[in-house]
Amino acid sequence: MHADDVIKLYFKTIENINKAKGQAFNIGGGMENSLSLLELFDFLERELDLRLQYTKLSWRASDQKVFVANIEKARKLIEWEPKVDKIKGVRMMLDWLLDNFAFLA
Repeated sequence: MHADDVIKLYFKTIENINKAKGQAFNIGGGMENSLSLLELFDFLERELDLRLQYTKLSWRASDQKVFVANIEKARKLIEWEPKVDKIKGVRMMLDWLLDNFAFLA
């Protein structure tokens, strides 16, 4: 989830404080913005035209296979949902990194 969406979430919660107080919410990008690490690595390799070096380890019995936050409660109660989709968000992060850390360019 992109930082812009988190900030909008805080303000939306304040605007709807009477509905939000005492409630617990699952917050994330929702199913439409879910992205596995392998999908992210593949995207980064294509976007940056490089080959990442990583090691895939075997799945462990205690590992969670999939987790996606169900954000329906936040959608309904405080009328919030993320607006920055996963691809745009990663590109925005990459642009910020390249603008602020010259050695990465």
